[in-house]
Amino acid sequence: MDRIVTFLLLLVSALLLVPGCIAEEQVIPETTEVVPEALVASDATEEVASEVADEVPAEEAEEIAGDELPVYNVTADVNITELVVPMNEVIMISLAENPTTGYTWNITLSEGLALLKDVYVQDEAEEGMVGVGGVHEWFIEAVEAGEQTFYGIEQQAQSEETGSEYTLKLIVE
Repeated sequence: MDRIVTFLLLLVSALLLVPGCIAEEQVIPETTEVVPEALVASDATEEVASEVADEVPAEEAEEIAGDELPVYNVTADVNITELVVPMNEVIMISLAENPTTGYTWNITLSEGLALLKDVYVQDEAEEGMVGVGGVHEWFIEAVEAGEQTFYGIEQQAQSEETGSEYTLKLIVE
């Protein structure tokens, strides 16, 4: 009886091990695409600079257009919830957005913050692709000392249903 059990154990082991040993190794090809960041940045820079020039006073527009983007030293995204910034600092806040879903960000700023510019930048995609998301960027200036708040809620236009919410607390010194 022991011989039969031993034989069956060896047979089952062989049946389980042999197919794994003789099967061809599956290789997942690693493809990487090199995307020149400079081209994306320069295109976005020109677009933002031309839009900013239309929305700020003339004397400031020349300064901003000359630098191509509002000059900012601080960036924030969904991972940052509190910042300490000096007075008159420009902050760029960037949050993921996909308007094709019907959801867009609606923001509220406290009185000590000024919206200089907001722009949506779609992610790179092949021509004809639909449903491509991107990033919504807001250029905010801290114009009043104290605790200030940037609040955003993702919402569909004709609905009370909401998506993500984001609050950034700014301590302006």
